[in-house]
Amino acid sequence: MKTVIFSNQKGGVGKTTLTRELGIYISTLGRKVLLVDADPQGNLTKSLVEQPEDGLFDALSGEGLRLTSIDGSLSILGGDFRLALLEKSLIGEIDAYTRLRVLLEDPGLSSFDLIFIDTPPSLGVLTVNALAAASHLVVPMNPSLYSMQGTNDLMRTVSKVRTNLNPSLSLLGVIINAFDSVPVITRQIRAETQAAFGPKLFSTVLSKSIRLEEAIATRKGVIQQGHLSSMRRIAEEVKALGDELLSRLAASAVEGVLHVD
Repeated sequence: MKTVIFSNQKGGVGKTTLTRELGIYISTLGRKVLLVDADPQGNLTKSLVEQPEDGLFDALSGEGLRLTSIDGSLSILGGDFRLALLEKSLIGEIDAYTRLRVLLEDPGLSSFDLIFIDTPPSLGVLTVNALAAASHLVVPMNPSLYSMQGTNDLMRTVSKVRTNLNPSLSLLGVIINAFDSVPVITRQIRAETQAAFGPKLFSTVLSKSIRLEEAIATRKGVIQQGHLSSMRRIAEEVKALGDELLSRLAASAVEGVLHVD
């Protein structure tokens, strides 16, 4: 089982969108996927279910682990505003930064092939918990200067997490979201991001599209509506991103085996 965190300190860069759409797409391939909403805003949860079961707050508070099934291959551990209260209460606790990792080691989750964690737009206790629990990190970013600054702050935190909490955490890659190829500045920022991250930058970008918002309104993924002409292009991009993510995970597993040997 691989656990992937989608994180960036900058808000509005597409963390929830990517967690949602890639989770839905990969589940349609027959992989069992668990989405974990670690953001007190709970937008990932609201975009998929009307009334979730007791979620992440309850599980981290010791009230039991109850998942909400979306379909046979996709489930969610929902998030809500109570997570903000939990974050404050965890400060000073011995297990403040490892509680999520312990939770995700529950034998009841062993049937999942992938766990995707959506995080708040901050580097607080909840995000550090997710970094400590994950095997891989995906950094979504918009083609903007502020987004790049948020990415730099995150990578400094990742370095500290590797040293103190999770030495096996690896950067799977950086994904550019809401890309518009027309403005010169966005093309320049993409080139700068390529220079900074090299092969860690996903070759596939997700275009800026209102279709993603329309899909959220229906509580479906764009991949499930790809038969509609209006959804076809963005659905193909999500498919390409998902395939690239799975390919990177497979390559990472092979590299890990070779490294151990």
